[in-house]
Amino acid sequence: MNHRRRKKQSALVFILKGLMPYSRENLMLSFSPNRFFNELEKVSGYKQNTLKNAYWRAQKQGFIKETEKITKLTAKGIKEVRPFTAKRLGKNARLMVIFDIPELQAGKRRQLRDILKLWGFKQIQKSVWTTDRDHRTLLIELIADLNLGGCVEVYEGSRLFPG
Repeated sequence: MNHRRRKKQSALVFILKGLMPYSRENLMLSFSPNRFFNELEKVSGYKQNTLKNAYWRAQKQGFIKETEKITKLTAKGIKEVRPFTAKRLGKNARLMVIFDIPELQAGKRRQLRDILKLWGFKQIQKSVWTTDRDHRTLLIELIADLNLGGCVEVYEGSRLFPG
């Protein structure tokens, strides 16, 4: 899984979200690319050139594939955009990540914090983070990728107060 540091909604993320299968944006890109980039420019705040460069970069990096008149996300692209399309958990439901990572692995601790920020988690305490988005599968993959299984715990629960 690619865990590079990126702005929360980079131009690449906007492009990849627009390529989610069967979405309005996906159909627009397939049949009216100029309209797609015009609309994306308004929504994202990025200039068209930046978005078009992100599109070509996504192609080069293997996130998207063009076949005849259809543009599709590859498996790699779907994996990259998944954190930004996570569904909300139920009413008052939260995911909580608690970690105690030894100083010898400070780099991994910093990387975990950066990714949690990127995914929209809020810091409650230095090593306690929470979100109302369903990142369960992604968190388990991330913890395994960083080899932090013994240092990180993930909980799902409901906020009782304030309700």
